Amino acid sequence: MRPRAVFFDLDDTLIDRAGAFARYVDDLISRYPHAFPETRGAVAELHALDGRGSIDRSVFCRGVVTTFPGLRLTPEALWADMSSRLPGFIQPVDGPGALVKSLRQRAPVAVVSNGSGRVQRAKMDRAELTPVLSNVFLSGEVGADKPDPRIFLAALAAVDRRPEEVLHIGDDPERDIVGAVRLGLSTCWVSHGRTWPDGLPRPTFTVERIIGNLAEVSRVLAQWT
Repeated sequence: MRPRAVFFDLDDTLIDRAGAFARYVDDLISRYPHAFPETRGAVAELHALDGRGSIDRSVFCRGVVTTFPGLRLTPEALWADMSSRLPGFIQPVDGPGALVKSLRQRAPVAVVSNGSGRVQRAKMDRAELTPVLSNVFLSGEVGADKPDPRIFLAALAAVDRRPEEVLHIGDDPERDIVGAVRLGLSTCWVSHGRTWPDGLPRPTFTVERIIGNLAEVSRVLAQWT
């Protein structure tokens, strides 16, 4: 019997995007202090507008420049700033790379992630994941955003597996879990302590996080592969 395959999301799955965004917010406020007179409230508002990266980037940027007109930036200028600076705030950690490297010895592995190729590949470089991940499917390169089935189908074709032979691991309930379930993939939700939303098909497995806690996901992967 051939080994099963595993797909990973990137942001807040293999990469600590939330931490990087928090550091970017601190950096933005330090560079434009006049635009954020109430720092604590501004931090909370920026995180709310971002929605853990789930909000469309154009919507996020318009929301920020509207809420904080003192920035005196266009949405396009803010996105240029964020997309160039955010990858630099990614901090490499040993666990995810070692996990993927070990997993690849017994099963095909691929990344299925939303985002532009330029930004996501820069994040992978900073996280030291590029050397261990060769099958990478990014929405900006594929031309389809999760939960669109086309991005999952591209990855399935690359690893030569049927949907029922693949486990997709990600943190976004709709883009990762619902998108994969619709195609018949098994799923593992990275919850970060959140409660599963009512009304959505439940994931096959749930782990709290991967970064800083490999034990849970390692047990899932041992069972799966």
